Amino acid sequence: MEQPLEKLKKTGLTRQVLLLAGPLVLQNLSQTLLGVVDTFFVSQIGTEAVGAVGLAAVLYFAVLMLFRSAANSTVVFVGRAHGEGDEGKIGTAVWRSLNMIAWLSLAVFALPWLFAQVMVLFDPNDGSQVAALGTTYLQIRAVEIPFIMFSAVVWGFLVGRGDSRTPMILAWITVLLNIGLDWLLVPGNLGFPMLGVAGAAYATVMANGANALLSAAILWSGGNRRRYETAVPQLARWPELRQLLWVGLPLGLGDFIEIASFSLFFALLARLGTEVLAANQIALQFMSLSFTFGVAINMAASSLVAQYLGAKRPDLAEKAAYRAVVVAMIGMGLIGLSYLIAPELLMGIFSDDPRVIEAGVTILRLVALYQIFDAIGIVLAGALNGAGDTRFTMWGRIILAWGLFIPLTWFILFRLDGGVWGAWFSALIYLTTLALLYLFRFRAGRWKQIDLSL
Repeated sequence: MEQPLEKLKKTGLTRQVLLLAGPLVLQNLSQTLLGVVDTFFVSQIGTEAVGAVGLAAVLYFAVLMLFRSAANSTVVFVGRAHGEGDEGKIGTAVWRSLNMIAWLSLAVFALPWLFAQVMVLFDPNDGSQVAALGTTYLQIRAVEIPFIMFSAVVWGFLVGRGDSRTPMILAWITVLLNIGLDWLLVPGNLGFPMLGVAGAAYATVMANGANALLSAAILWSGGNRRRYETAVPQLARWPELRQLLWVGLPLGLGDFIEIASFSLFFALLARLGTEVLAANQIALQFMSLSFTFGVAINMAASSLVAQYLGAKRPDLAEKAAYRAVVVAMIGMGLIGLSYLIAPELLMGIFSDDPRVIEAGVTILRLVALYQIFDAIGIVLAGALNGAGDTRFTMWGRIILAWGLFIPLTWFILFRLDGGVWGAWFSALIYLTTLALLYLFRFRAGRWKQIDLSL
């Protein structure tokens, strides 16, 4: 049988990156649509429902990333085993990850209580039901986190072996199911009860539950069961679990910390007025396009670096990472060019308020300036994570986000009166510094010596 490394050698590095990243771009877009679909259907209920789901979704996403990113670390171990050509190790990596998420799932029991406490802090105290509706939505959605972690383990099993098309198909099936279930449960069509906000939550839980069932069918299908011994349960001992947590938890914590820092950043921007807040929200819709592209390249880089390190070819791992950086710089740079050339046109799609457009133009032009650096940071973070250097990327984000980004934003806004330009300039400083930090770390080459033996 032809070895994985020999198969990879037959495909150019750029083509390898694009073949992996293309479906991942579509997968990431589908995940964004899950929130959009819920918002669309609850918007037919009323303003309170929209506000509740919007507020709850931000909090839920931050918590979800803590768990899902930890489970996604499966790609690191599967990629290494696949690069080695050791199919038995792939099955072992998957079962150890399943052990890890089983233990992490115990924390989910505390989430309904935690969500209730946090939502009280966001209660506008205006007699509305925003906090109550948001709490209901969050407590129902908490049930799906074990499903999502299981699907993330199977995602790592697939992408770690170079298959990004199957996860993309699963993601879009989930979106289509969510649309249908929202249509049935939110307004109560075809005789189903009208559940409103709760219906939107139930629909998403059931759609993700179906994704988990399909993922299980793939993992334990005849071919995979025999080839990778995935049907043979393996209980992981504490030293083995500790190794997975040592790699996986920093991934989740890093994502959680960064999301939290940007949430506070947006809250600080809200102090500048309604027009700035609206401009920021519109600009974020366009920024998500380049970010989605960059994250897909990040995932592809993680997989390829893990595979080449497993094959004992750190030289090819390094070349693959740099090639992924070039692809991301070109793609994100071209998207950013549109922010620079036609910001008024882009903002005008969503608003005709001159003040909103003016603020949005400022944001988009600044965002355009850091696209190249953001591409470097996003992709090299994926490469370092793929090598298992997740603690460095976590601490880099924690220190720079909370030691530089947020304090600098506050100082520029409230001491220098820098306005929206100054606030987003601090974001530019943060992302550029983070990219340079990752570049220096990657060039140092310590990631090549990380031992992740199963």
